[in-house]
Order: sequence, then structure tokens, then C-alpha cells
Amino acid sequence: MPDAAAVLEGVSKSYKIGSGGSIRVLEDLSLTAERGSFVAVLGPSGCGKSTILGILAGLLPQDVGVARIPARHEIAYVFQTARLLPWRTIEQNLEITRAARLKQRGRAYQRSTSDYLKAAGLAQYRSFYPAAISGGMQQRASIARALSVEPTMLLMDEPFSALDELTARTQREFLLRTWHDYQSTIIFVTHNVLEAITLATSIVVVSARPARVLERIDVDIARPRSLTDPRVGALQDRILALLGVGGAAPAPQREPSMSIS
Repeated sequence: MPDAAAVLEGVSKSYKIGSGGSIRVLEDLSLTAERGSFVAVLGPSGCGKSTILGILAGLLPQDVGVARIPARHEIAYVFQTARLLPWRTIEQNLEITRAARLKQRGRAYQRSTSDYLKAAGLAQYRSFYPAAISGGMQQRASIARALSVEPTMLLMDEPFSALDELTARTQREFLLRTWHDYQSTIIFVTHNVLEAITLATSIVVVSARPARVLERIDVDIARPRSLTDPRVGALQDRILALLGVGGAAPAPQREPSMSIS
């Protein structure tokens, strides 16, 4: 598949638990992300979505199956927690990462560290240490750090779940602008149905543990996507039905958070 930026084929994964047992988290799972696409992996909490990213990033081995990402890709990873260096300021957390990546890539960045701090709403906190700002602000710094290295592939593990909705909306808009500018491939894990619909070019809906792909849905709705668009409501209902969640949801009148757990 020449345009594939990331491929999982027939991947299964188990974790060992006490007394010699194990728990299966992925079962014969296949997934493809085309170059420049924005793929949301959507499923219930605890179903194994983070494990999918870990395997794609090379941080976790699969038990069986194949995981392929071309070696030329520059990967950035946004974890569920910020993982900032506590002894460095917010600005220094970005700068040290950018400096390390610059040695590898051999080409200049298109935007400055200040640009990413400003976009994250953190310009006035650049000299603060992580312990001096809130958890939500730390996560915004983590997102800015990942975006600031201008990767060709971005793996994101529920990056906005710790943010208040107004901040999350601003960060989603910035993420979309950055993705459009650089044409990175994004694989974005979430359990927020409307977040997936708002952001993604395609949604891979996975089951409860062990995760299997229930359906891949191409989101053919022009941007910006309005949550009052009946096509958004219909797609939400379709996804919820796949996951066996309740009846049809009412048409949203404001930015809601429709999550599954």
C-alpha cells in the first residue's frame, strides 16, 4: 500500500497479570493510516486504544501480527499525562526537544518556540516550571511540545481529556490548522464521539476489550463541521449503535462532550 504511513495487520496483544495469568487487550486488529490523513481510533475506556499507539510507536511489542511505519517518519507522541521535565521551564521543555530533533532532521523549523507557546495560551508562562502551573496547562504544554517539532506523524492519546471544554476547543482548532499546514499523519485516540467526528478524516471504531475493529468510517463532511449539522448527528447515532450505547442522541445545541466509557 504505497500511500500508507502506518499499518497494523492482524495484531494481537496480551498483558501478564498476577498468578501467571494474562489479559487480552487486542484481538486480530488491523488498521491503516494513509499519508496525510487524520485517523481517530474511537472506543470505550480501557479497551486497548493506548496499546495500539504504543505498538505503532515501537514502545510495545505485539504478540502476533505486523506493525509497519516507514523509517523516514519523524514521530511525536502526546501521552495522556504531560510528562514534562520538572527541572526545566515550560519554554525549555519545548526548546530541548526541538534542539534534539533538529540534529536528526537537518532542516529548519517553520515556526518558533514562541509561536507554539502563544498558540497554546502559555506565552506568559514560558518561564514557569511545570509544578507552578495547573495540570491542564501542563497538558497544553505537552501538546505544544509535540507540535513544535513539526513531525510527519503525530500519535495522540486522548490529549484534550484533561482540558476544560473551551480550552479543548481552541486546541482542537489549532491542531487542525497545524495538520493542514504541515500535512502530518495523525493517529488520535479518543472515547469522545463528537471529538472524533469534528477532527478526523476517518474513524476506526473498536470494540470493548479485547479491541477489534468494528468499522472504519470515512467522515465526508466539509470543514468547519457544525455540531448542529444533521449529518454529524446521524454519524454520532451510527457510532453509538455500533458500540451498543443507548438510543439516538438529541441534536446538540452547543459544544457537548459525548463520551463512551
